[in-house]
Amino acid sequence: MTFIWDPIKSEQVLRDHGIDFARIEDVFGDPFAVEYIDEEHSTHDEIRFSIIGLTAEYGLIYLSYTETNDNELRFITARKAERRLVEIYDKRRSRI
Repeated sequence: MTFIWDPIKSEQVLRDHGIDFARIEDVFGDPFAVEYIDEEHSTHDEIRFSIIGLTAEYGLIYLSYTETNDNELRFITARKAERRLVEIYDKRRSRI
């Protein structure tokens, strides 16, 4: 899997949320991660996904991304998970 992002957006996310896109790829290896389609931000032309999961660098994060093709994901935004996202993640962990 290849991960890509807009360099300008990446700088903005780093500045605003303290998250470096290049250091969160391991979120997809979290067996307890919660992934879902972000229907609110998806369009007819682009389906957006969200994942709540653990990273080695930042702990629990929220990442929004889209699939550009079968082997490529484009990161849109990321931030540290807020309380309600932590609760969603913890409920998932306790069920598995």
